[in-house]
Amino acid sequence: MTLLSPYLLLFLLVLPALWWLVRAIPPQPRQQRFPSLILLRTLAPVRQNAARTPLWLLLLRMVALSLLILAFSRPLYIPRQDTQAPQKLILILDDDWAAIPHWAERQQNALALGEATLRSGGHVTLLLNAPDSDGHMPHPFQPSDRVALQQFLSGLSPRPWPGDRQALARQIQELTPDLHDTTIVSLSDGLAQTDDDALRTALRSARRIDDIRWPRCDLIRLAIRQDRQLTAQAETLPNCPEQTLRLSGMTLEKNGHFLPQTSAPLPTGTRHALKDLLPDPDSLDAFSLPSVPGPAGMILLPGRTGQHRVGLLRTSGDDTPLTGSSFYLARAMQATTPYQEGTLDSLLPRHPDIIIATDGSLSGSSLGDMLGWVRKGGILIRFAGPELARQSQQDMKGDDAALLPVPLLSGMRQLGGPMSWGNPQKLAPFPANTPFAGLTIPDDATISRQLLAQPTDDLSHHVWATLTDGTPLVTVRQEGRGLIVLFHITPTADWSSLALSGLFPQMMERLITRTPVMQNRNDTARTSSDSLAPWRILNSDRTLIAPSPAVRPILKASEESVDALHPTGLYGGAAQRYPLNLADHQPPLADEVALGQIRPAGQAVPERPLWPALMLLALGLILLDVFLSLARSGLFRIARRAALVLCLGLLGTASLHAATADQTASAPQAVPPAALAIRLAHIQTGDSATDDAVQQGLEGLTRFLNQRSTTHLDSPVGVVPGQDDLAFYPLLYWPVTPGTHLDDAGRAALKTYIQHNGMILIDEMGAGSDMDGTDGHATRAALRAATEGLPFPPLTTLNDQHTLSHTFYLLHEFPGRIAGQPVYVARQGSDESEDVSPVIIGNADWAHAWAVDQSGEHPFAVIPDGENQRTLAYRFGFNTIIYALTGNYKNDQRHYPEMLKRLKNGDDSSPDGTDESEAP
Repeated sequence: MTLLSPYLLLFLLVLPALWWLVRAIPPQPRQQRFPSLILLRTLAPVRQNAARTPLWLLLLRMVALSLLILAFSRPLYIPRQDTQAPQKLILILDDDWAAIPHWAERQQNALALGEATLRSGGHVTLLLNAPDSDGHMPHPFQPSDRVALQQFLSGLSPRPWPGDRQALARQIQELTPDLHDTTIVSLSDGLAQTDDDALRTALRSARRIDDIRWPRCDLIRLAIRQDRQLTAQAETLPNCPEQTLRLSGMTLEKNGHFLPQTSAPLPTGTRHALKDLLPDPDSLDAFSLPSVPGPAGMILLPGRTGQHRVGLLRTSGDDTPLTGSSFYLARAMQATTPYQEGTLDSLLPRHPDIIIATDGSLSGSSLGDMLGWVRKGGILIRFAGPELARQSQQDMKGDDAALLPVPLLSGMRQLGGPMSWGNPQKLAPFPANTPFAGLTIPDDATISRQLLAQPTDDLSHHVWATLTDGTPLVTVRQEGRGLIVLFHITPTADWSSLALSGLFPQMMERLITRTPVMQNRNDTARTSSDSLAPWRILNSDRTLIAPSPAVRPILKASEESVDALHPTGLYGGAAQRYPLNLADHQPPLADEVALGQIRPAGQAVPERPLWPALMLLALGLILLDVFLSLARSGLFRIARRAALVLCLGLLGTASLHAATADQTASAPQAVPPAALAIRLAHIQTGDSATDDAVQQGLEGLTRFLNQRSTTHLDSPVGVVPGQDDLAFYPLLYWPVTPGTHLDDAGRAALKTYIQHNGMILIDEMGAGSDMDGTDGHATRAALRAATEGLPFPPLTTLNDQHTLSHTFYLLHEFPGRIAGQPVYVARQGSDESEDVSPVIIGNADWAHAWAVDQSGEHPFAVIPDGENQRTLAYRFGFNTIIYALTGNYKNDQRHYPEMLKRLKNGDDSSPDGTDESEAP
């Protein structure tokens, strides 16, 4: 033990003087006056007071004073050291992924070693072996005292990528070329790297090298390999005893979190087929070893669905409810597969992986472009129909024949009905080598019409599904690098009942997600698909987070390995994500050759200050002295009450301190994200399709605003009035649907929001328009019921004279996905009114016009003016946000023509002397 202020111990010399002072000045005798001799009879027996302070009380006070003096001298407990602390010490702390096990112990050892050198007046340099997230090595840290070292170490966290020992060797050579008087202590992770020789060469001139190691068999890394089958292995260092871990299979939720689904035991050291461990491993998004910390215990997989970009060719009237082909296909895919609709000219520039063509959607002018796209790696899924049946009657040649998987017979086969002898056929079980294998065929799925394939020698090689009579239902053929798939029926209910069954969506999902997409279709597509931008990064806590700006894209075709600029995570986006794992393209784990003398890691105990405990003990003795003194004076009740008050005070102080500490610790997490950045919000409807579209719309509008102004908005969020605090959002987008309902708490929250200058943009989402297909009465009734009781002002139609129409862009119309719909705002009072409209109501469906998907494309078409109309919709949204943020700051623009006229005349009045501001 040492004292940081030893001179304060001189006050112990005062203790004898205090002893003499207490004995020389005894307590004064108590005096009591008696008013009458009669009262003497009722007096209690006289108690004798001591003439001097008792010895035990005097010793108690001496001990309390001694403890105070010792506390103010700041005693410090120093753990016993086996060796003498060096005067010049370099600590090399491994902080890469392999150092995550025993990380807290590494910090304690580094602190204890550094404290010993600093206490003896030496010099300490701390080096880290893992680069920062920007790819640069962290600068050497040279603490001035123990507190600085402790603060630096407590702020460190291990990096989820490998270290760079070659860069560390260069850093050591630049820092101290001559190490003859320097002691090196390496707190190593024990894992061999390719640059170990460079570090060993840089340290060879050191005076002494100590290599502190932790148990080597605690280092485990999960690896998934694809040989003839998918295998899993829990890798360990050589010659480690086998142990059984728990392998967990997880799925990725929309919010970015992993949800465990199944688990199985996995012995370390050997490979095991995943199909033997977990049921249906293809349906999982990640595997993890819960007992292994960090990214070493987790493997990310490509997504199950949505990995292929899908385009749907459609023709005029193709989406007619209950009869149109696109109507059935859209509902079969909307639950599991994102897709884009359009013509071939609009889809091909977006480089889709799969195009679905209905009967009649392929015209003669587009056959050549379609065939070229297929031959470069695309997948064409076609459906038969009356027009294809008429074409098959002729001798099709060239591109027509090339876009069919098999030759077709003339005419259409009809099963059942008044003109047929047969009955509708059911589906035969799917072959095992097709994407449909394992699907259950319902009894009510029957085929009444189909196109027949010409019998050929190799027809069976092209069949993926048949009827019970053996005739093909789905055929396929490879064309160049791509595939052509043909359903010999329509996707509607007129040729079969398959479209009405639950089997049809399952077949489409299997066909889209399990059909291999050929790579390298063309140069443009290769640039788009091979260079994958980071989407989500896996941190040390195995949580997917947004990547930093320093993270670089990866090349899918190259053997990219994990480093600081390419950390473990998912690349390419949510719709086409590609995983990069820690074990990808890495050699087996091997032991690092010792840099010097190996020392096992002990339980290092840093220096501990003793004065807080001594101070508390001294205060406790002083309180005890006060209590005993009051009790000896006959004031036992007062002493008891004083003791109770002191105890309650101490407990209250401790509770307040604990509560304050808890609030301080939780304060950063208690702050809502909306309070830290400006962002838009939308009221959730409960319908996932609508909420997702609105979220995409506000994302697109936010991106548009950030690119064209100095305003920076963060990502928008969905809120529920009455549950979420609305005070942080300058604008609420409220999509109203027939199912919109607002409870009392939500209505009160919106009322408070409006009264505190909040702005709501209400959108009826095109109710009653041609795109909606309804009369809109249900939506308007839901709007009236939901807004009842809200403090909305009288409304008027928005025109080009309103401030909203020229806040930034000059607008004369305000379309969204639908054009020609009126927009209503609050009726303004006088021309000089500074009030802004708290509500904007429209039916243009702006969210679908603003929407962008993960690839930056617009998934929803706008009618009737296409992209020009979308631009106007974006400009209206831009003006609305600026109007919500700044109010009527441009209200005086209406006076600009008059001001320019006066400047041109050169005076402030009209020619007749009348002030023009007062003229009618």
